[in-house]
Amino acid sequence: MRTNSHFITIIVGSILSLSSLTATASIRASGSFTANGDCDAYQSFRKQTNPDNTQLVSNKQYAIKAINKKEFDWVQILIPNASPAMRWVNKSCGNAQFNDDVIKPSSSSSTSKRCDTRNDFDSYVLALTWQPGFCEHFKYKGNKPECTAINDGKLDITHLTLHGLWPNKTSCGTKYGYCDRYARLDLSAATIKDIAPWMPNFYYQTKFGEYEWKKHGTCQNLDDNAYFLTATKLVKKVDASAIGQFIKANIGKNVSTASFKKNLISHFGADAVDRISLACSQGRYLNEVRLNIGKSFNVNNSVQQLLESGPKGRPFYGNCHKKIYIEAAGK
Repeated sequence: MRTNSHFITIIVGSILSLSSLTATASIRASGSFTANGDCDAYQSFRKQTNPDNTQLVSNKQYAIKAINKKEFDWVQILIPNASPAMRWVNKSCGNAQFNDDVIKPSSSSSTSKRCDTRNDFDSYVLALTWQPGFCEHFKYKGNKPECTAINDGKLDITHLTLHGLWPNKTSCGTKYGYCDRYARLDLSAATIKDIAPWMPNFYYQTKFGEYEWKKHGTCQNLDDNAYFLTATKLVKKVDASAIGQFIKANIGKNVSTASFKKNLISHFGADAVDRISLACSQGRYLNEVRLNIGKSFNVNNSVQQLLESGPKGRPFYGNCHKKIYIEAAGK
């Protein structure tokens, strides 16, 4: 019996030790957390469990109860109507203000130098792909089923497609992104159907969309369905404009970047065109057009208005030569 009792004592002691470790896995804190979007509120941020699908309400203030570590990236808050009421949210989902009784992490007082804080951006870059030129000449990594279908002549793309709608923070350059590394893409079937003609990877898989959402979409306040549908409206608008018309009128031809720019200036004005740049494979094959637009753009505005709301970017010709070729699908 002494042996069994000693064994039980060891087991109980081990359980108590584990409980102690769990209890000290977070740091108690107090203060207020003001939501900046409709983020998920997790019972366990490691397991991403949200039993009653509780979400934060934008601009609502919640009481802070703990942070996950000194240099925190998760905040535990009290949501009275949730079950359980204690929930974890990513710090990028809002602004945390701590009381004096907590040792403030060095990064909590300022986000000016951070490049992964949600909604902390200056403008957007709308990146649109000329899919035939990209698939034929760009040295992309891995398999892209839409490119295989285009190059085999099974898929005919004769319009601009969506690469991405990228929140841009000037001080971060290309490093701004990944504002929620735990984010999951959960698009409705109706959204995928609407997006697919304009982002043709969605005809076959959601891999590219998941990447764009995690890297770029999580840095703004729209949910995933609204974000991609908004981006789709933008690419349709640009494709129907003088930008898309010029490209489609010159499929299979060599054109000068100067003539392309001159054509667009005649439609939008020089100031707006200063917000457009081209990208080419090997300097000669058009594969992308990028537009700088304002942070608070109106999707119903004209292309010229969208451009005039954004900052100036790199030169119109980008990395393209004076003469560029506009590839046709399947060629």
